[in-house]
Formats: sequence, C-alpha cells, structure tokens
Amino acid sequence: MSSKEHYIFLDVGDTLLTMKKPAGDVYFEVLKEFGLDGSKHPNGYMERAFRKAYAHMTRHPLLDHRDKFHAHEDGSEGWWRELLGFFLKEIGSDLEPDPIFQSIFKRFDEPSVWEIDPGFYELVEFANEKGAGLGIISNWDHRLKQLLASVGVLDYFYPVIVSAEFGYEKPSPLIFQEAEKLVGLSPDKLIYCGDKVELDILPTRSRGWTAFHKHAEGDIRDLGELTAILKKG
Repeated sequence: MSSKEHYIFLDVGDTLLTMKKPAGDVYFEVLKEFGLDGSKHPNGYMERAFRKAYAHMTRHPLLDHRDKFHAHEDGSEGWWRELLGFFLKEIGSDLEPDPIFQSIFKRFDEPSVWEIDPGFYELVEFANEKGAGLGIISNWDHRLKQLLASVGVLDYFYPVIVSAEFGYEKPSPLIFQEAEKLVGLSPDKLIYCGDKVELDILPTRSRGWTAFHKHAEGDIRDLGELTAILKKG
C-alpha cells in the first residue's frame, strides 16, 4: 500500500510511449535483412498487412477479458510468432517465420524504436511537487518492464500492472481493482490517462476515477497538457 494521497496512472502504448514508425514498417526493415524484396509493394502496404494479421489474432476475444499473452500456451513469444506467420502469408512471402522471429521480437525491445511523450517529465515534476504517485496499467506482453527500463522510465512508476503478468486486460474491472488495492486509495483519489475510450476512459470513469483521453480529438494531446490541467486543480 502506498503512502501517497493521490495517484496518476498512465497507459503505455500511444500514451507514454509511441512508436517512431508503424509496426509494419519495423517488420519490413527486419525482413529486408532476410532477403525480402518489398519494392513491388506500395507505401503503407506493410502496415496494412500487420493490422490485418493483428486483427486476425484478436478476432475472438477471450472470456472475461483474459489476457491473450497470458493465455497463449507459449506465452508472449508464442503469440507474436503466430502473428508473424499470418503477416508473412498476408504479404505473400515464402520466408519461414522461425528463423526471423527472434530478430523481429527483439527489435521492439530497442529504445530507438520508441518515443517518450514530450510532456512526461513535466508530469513527473508535478507529481513530485504534489506528493502524488505515478503508476502504469497497460495491455502489454511480458516484456513491458524491461522496455520501460531500457527507455529509462521504469523507476518513476510503482505499481506497474502489465496485463500479461496479471492475467486480465483492460477493460476488465479486475485490473483497475488491482490498482486500487495496491495503492490503497479510493477511486476519487485516482487519475487515469490513456488513448482508447473503450479500454481506458469508460471503465475508469465508471469506477469513479478521473480520466483523461489522450488523442488529437480528446481531452489532451500530450502529457504536458495533462500537467497543465492538473495544476489548475
């Protein structure tokens, strides 16, 4: 249980961290190293193929929002290896996924792939001044804490609740209940910021949290704007 009187929780993907280029383009960069010729494909083709593969892998949501990585018989690696197979089929490649997989899997662990929200350190300073805690609640695979450490931000957060470790993903109420339990605070003392209305905003507001939608057409566009709102009280 935390000694903090207020807590600010953040989502990770497209909230705290954003990819510098689309996932499909990262896949393509690695696949070129294995001999893939993508010259015949138009711009955006690889990202569309990645999105189709991801949609295929998530077409049957698990009961009660059980986490897909936690539930897969081979864990996070098995889930992403399976997606790579569908991706290669989608782009019409005859490359075998197994020799390629680890190179792609590890590429997403590299800090150079990610960009930290430009307003994050303003939020850290504000939280320190106000004695507020910072935490993470994220639908992510088992590598999230390692990634947060590699980009240099892990130590700013406690708790870090990762769906793949916890076993349930947002919008399950269980993952938000876990956050409440770990910090020992009532919902009126909790703030959440995320980029997806259905996963981040609706479930937290329904519990009595204060929630901010980070989106071009949402409440804020970056964490600096969140800090400015919180400073106004």
